[in-house]
Amino acid sequence: MSDSSSIKSRISKNVRSISPYSVPRVECSVKLDGNESPYDLESREKLALSKRLAELPVNRYPDPEALELRTSLSRTVGFPRDGILLGNGSDEIIQMIVEVLGGKSGRVLVPSPTFSMYRITSLILGKQVTEITLDENFDIDLEPTLEMISAEDPDIVFLATPNNPTGNSFSEEKILEILEASSGAVVLDEAYCDFSKKSYVPHIEKYENLLVLRTMSKIGFAGARLGMLFAQPQIASEVNKARLPYNINSLSQMVMSFALENSDFIERKISLILSERERVHASLERIEGIHVYPTDANFFLIRVPDADFLFTELVKNDILVRRFEGEGRLADCLRITVGTSDENDQLIEALVSIFPS
Repeated sequence: MSDSSSIKSRISKNVRSISPYSVPRVECSVKLDGNESPYDLESREKLALSKRLAELPVNRYPDPEALELRTSLSRTVGFPRDGILLGNGSDEIIQMIVEVLGGKSGRVLVPSPTFSMYRITSLILGKQVTEITLDENFDIDLEPTLEMISAEDPDIVFLATPNNPTGNSFSEEKILEILEASSGAVVLDEAYCDFSKKSYVPHIEKYENLLVLRTMSKIGFAGARLGMLFAQPQIASEVNKARLPYNINSLSQMVMSFALENSDFIERKISLILSERERVHASLERIEGIHVYPTDANFFLIRVPDADFLFTELVKNDILVRRFEGEGRLADCLRITVGTSDENDQLIEALVSIFPS
């Protein structure tokens, strides 16, 4: 069969040159690669949730609008329910935003380095992606960013703050200047706002073009796959047109309702992570050969002389972190999630043995 008659000839040109998002599978007991919370629900919470799940009629479709859940979230955040949209993880919402709001110039602007799904999703949907390199401190390089906004009029600017994988928050002054300069959507991904204690949701009332993403994945509910969009109601209504029917399953809706009702438990775990973050950061700074970057998230970016070597040595010590193979400025870097106290002790002990003073 010739290439022209093969089913492969039907594959979109936008997709052919793109590598899929992938998470390498390496079996280690200490899993510090995914930026998840290291804390599962405790026995009491698990029992309470399991009783509620046992009463769930799984033969019925879920609430298609997740109305009760959005109402609860509206009360918790203090934001209009009609401006809240839920997705199967933030990834689905990113896709909806590009589908709905990418229809004028067809251009999307993203910083580099940042979360790869902004670029991948935009390219798959046929958009032209421009990447603007972050400055030496991994903050927004404002002048070239504003110049690119003026020249290209991007439909969407994606900014993750705190940024993944660098961990730092972008300058508020720079973000506000970008909002003022952009006629297209500015999407602020606040996946790690629970650790930075900073949110731009209050700015939405002023800026029609501001959309804010959040997620449950970093605070203990990664398995439930729940992302949130906050926007002015008329914008959320338009993005909602691209939402697939019944996109939030009944199990996930119940888990998120349970989480909202047990916010004290979540806050305790966040406080533990923040405490461990400070302790581990201080320990990493004392190890010669490791440069640790400032972080507002639940992970660290470190730079070392040989990232591949260190990754392999940590795996030998049953510790999995995230490496960036051949990724420009990240080639000598590793990303390390804050774990439990015991996991962090194991990490520090391994690093001290690999980098003897």
